[in-house]
Amino acid sequence: MLYLATDSLDANYYFALEEYLMTQKELKEDLFMIWQTEFTVMLGNYQNAYVELNLPELEKNKVMITRRNTGGGTIFTDRGGWQFSFITPRPQSDKRHEAINFERFMQSIIQALQSLKIPAEMNSRNDLTIHGKKISGNAQCFKGDSILHHGSLLFETDLTAMANYLNPAKHKLISKGIKSVKDRTTNIKNNCPEDWTALSFKEALIKQIVGDQPNSFYLSEADELAVQKLKKEKFESWEWVFGRNPAFSLVNESVFPGGLLKLHCKVEKGVIQSLLFEGDFFSTHDLRDFEHSVKGISFNKKTMQDHFNDNYPQDLIHNISNQQIIDTLFKDL
Repeated sequence: MLYLATDSLDANYYFALEEYLMTQKELKEDLFMIWQTEFTVMLGNYQNAYVELNLPELEKNKVMITRRNTGGGTIFTDRGGWQFSFITPRPQSDKRHEAINFERFMQSIIQALQSLKIPAEMNSRNDLTIHGKKISGNAQCFKGDSILHHGSLLFETDLTAMANYLNPAKHKLISKGIKSVKDRTTNIKNNCPEDWTALSFKEALIKQIVGDQPNSFYLSEADELAVQKLKKEKFESWEWVFGRNPAFSLVNESVFPGGLLKLHCKVEKGVIQSLLFEGDFFSTHDLRDFEHSVKGISFNKKTMQDHFNDNYPQDLIHNISNQQIIDTLFKDL
């Protein structure tokens, strides 16, 4: 098995690296890498950020939001945990009948952990647990002539931050996306026979997976440039992270001195498809003009603020400010 040593803390770099290795390098044998990030939330490919995330807290704390190529649920990562990736060639004979197979790769991790006297086991789907509590989520996809299997390992992750960022306040959001199951979690460190740091745990795990003298794989300068280009153009783009949100609708309301304000909004691929005002307020404007003007703009609080500032600097509604309209639209998001 090949081993690729890395030192970046940027999840988007690793997602770009995975895709590049799968589609451009024509690997002839399995490759393994283990990596780490700063505070990050990673959406599954088919998930809705507005359902899964506590966006105000993430924005306030400047936590990175990204989206994976693989499906599955949203996870939180930090420097207290590890992510691992297996990239392996796809057998030509399997391409017509291929299916997701978690067990093949998860057994490698289970065996490594158990060899370290950590009592990990696989649950009924795609998670690893210790005494019934989740320590790892796994996901898989096919691209080019390769299979990607990657997963997380909670070693001494900030579980309080994870619960805060991945458990949004209640809101009236109706989505066609898939909501994550928020399993009970624990850290591997709590179940280690050794007093390991995150780094010493990583080193012990690598030895179990690839041995004491791994067959190292290296990236050329041209490879690095190509990975950085893919990272910037795809994984760092708003279109990838938010533009892939499943279609959803919301109804938010607030009461102000100017009356009841109720907003109905439909969003598809991160873009507003319709916005309707409802309430017992007064306005000297034809709000239908405003409703029409926002069709096609990004569903983003700053974008909406810029739209008001550039096109509607005066308040649209008597005794309800434009900022209060914006706050109502993005309430609990």
